[in-house]
Amino acid sequence: MGRLILSDLKKLMRCRTLWVCAVIGFLTGMSMTFLYDAAWNNMTDTTNYQMVFSFLKTIGMDSDTSKQLLSQFPQEVFWQYINTLFSDGNLIIFSAIVISVYIGTEYNEGTFKNTLSRGFSRTSVYTSKYISCVVSTAITVIAYLAGGGIVAAIKFDLTTDVSDEQMILMVLAYSGLYIALTAVFMFISVISKKTGLAIALNIVIPIFVSIFVRILTFGFEWVQKAVKFWIFDTITLVQTLYQNDNIYIAFTVIPIYLVLFLILGIIIFNRQDIK
Repeated sequence: MGRLILSDLKKLMRCRTLWVCAVIGFLTGMSMTFLYDAAWNNMTDTTNYQMVFSFLKTIGMDSDTSKQLLSQFPQEVFWQYINTLFSDGNLIIFSAIVISVYIGTEYNEGTFKNTLSRGFSRTSVYTSKYISCVVSTAITVIAYLAGGGIVAAIKFDLTTDVSDEQMILMVLAYSGLYIALTAVFMFISVISKKTGLAIALNIVIPIFVSIFVRILTFGFEWVQKAVKFWIFDTITLVQTLYQNDNIYIAFTVIPIYLVLFLILGIIIFNRQDIK
């Protein structure tokens, strides 16, 4: 098992898509920090804030949701930019692309079949690939945060407006959520088998479901509570969950998605016809 994991990690390091996405993520992180800074400076103008707030209410968004949305703009504090970069959704897209390409390539090049012919069990092969996918997600996250963090560190002092305990707890929540999210992306990629289809599904499904659920929240109060357990939305709500003493939701979501999609993925992979 150890040799298999090491072999998969070496192959991952040779995956050009990973490093291309890491570089793009780094540059995007830098760009997003500048954009967030400009947006924050604009939103601090009372007139602009009230205009946007009124517009959101006009299109049917309630006051609490509007305030929550506007609160996502980071204040001029280093930690707030890091927190926003963790939760702004770009990391989800980059991770989805890297995992889809990595797993899709395994099918296209017949690597899965070659590995299985060497006597490794399907469960061990799937587990090894999952570990590699977690590493790819970590590299993607670090690159994006590094790009944005460098700009934020230059523009602002390395300060935080939250306690060390809160910061550590939120970082742990984000880390766990992205590890669980990796299991979801890998599951979809294994079902798809094809790189293009996997990328499409890994990006479209979260967006479509989130939009659909958001629409339902306007008519059903229970949906507003349930949406917090949709992992793609949980990631964007970590800070809000902590402020409302609901951070336990994030740590509840992590094992549910991680265990569920790992088990489902292994079951599907064990029954697939690998060519």
